[in-house]
Amino acid sequence: MTAARSSYVRTGAALVGAALTAVSGCSTGSDEATARTGDAVRPVRATASPSVSGSLVVSYEKPKKAADRQAEAFLRRTKALEGVASYADAIIRLPYDVPLRAKSCGEANAFWNPETKDITYCYEFVDALRPIYEKQETEGGAGQRAAAVEQDLIGLTNGVLLHELGHGLIAMYDLPATGEEEDAVDQLSALLLAGGDDEHQQYAIDTINAWGGLAEADAAGGVTDDAYADEHSLDIQRFYNWSCWLYGSDPAAYKEIVRSDGNPDGVLPEERAERCPDEYAKIAHAWGTLLGPYLRT
Repeated sequence: MTAARSSYVRTGAALVGAALTAVSGCSTGSDEATARTGDAVRPVRATASPSVSGSLVVSYEKPKKAADRQAEAFLRRTKALEGVASYADAIIRLPYDVPLRAKSCGEANAFWNPETKDITYCYEFVDALRPIYEKQETEGGAGQRAAAVEQDLIGLTNGVLLHELGHGLIAMYDLPATGEEEDAVDQLSALLLAGGDDEHQQYAIDTINAWGGLAEADAAGGVTDDAYADEHSLDIQRFYNWSCWLYGSDPAAYKEIVRSDGNPDGVLPEERAERCPDEYAKIAHAWGTLLGPYLRT
């Protein structure tokens, strides 16, 4: 199950700031930042000190097993974590430096720790998701398929770590999260990627395809009661939600995502797709309001 492939990524991408308060560095020239959602423009007073300039600080702990050493080598070679840090730091000011640590965890996971105030990306996560993408990437020779899988993993790394950064932002700035926090930070991650350049829009697609692959695995193995009780939405729900938000960010560019009589290969039902532009606009409005004071200008 895949939402889209790279051929669907639009050209001439809008900056994240088009959805999230002029993130690219535009300013009104006063002490107010301007947040834009669709055609509506509203003032958001910047209360954070301009001297606040914390960053994500990447580090790698020594892997504990052979598979983890391979994951570490992949992350170091591709600089996937450094790419996330650079992208996020160009958009959002942090109140202090936040460690972003790659390490062996004994499980496939990534998480924000509110006690140590850092983000962990487990080496095991790379190996757990690699088979998902290997099943999806079937075109070209072995080398081309391997390169495509690595690009997919870089994309998912962006989607997952921006999600964890969302948890961190809520904690560091004491931001309100109406509704389930896991869904709220999924929305932030999707917004940051879908509103970015071509590369980061592709990362959104990579993240969607991971949820699709995991949903297929869930369907094959059965969904447990614990999965329904978990604070995260089900993988299949995350697949459809992310597909909706990406489509809502630019319906003309991502029309192939929508399933219709004329496009039976689409994945997003028309009934949901009709509401997606409004969903995306509301997400942009909500996070633009919350993060307006902390965006780099």
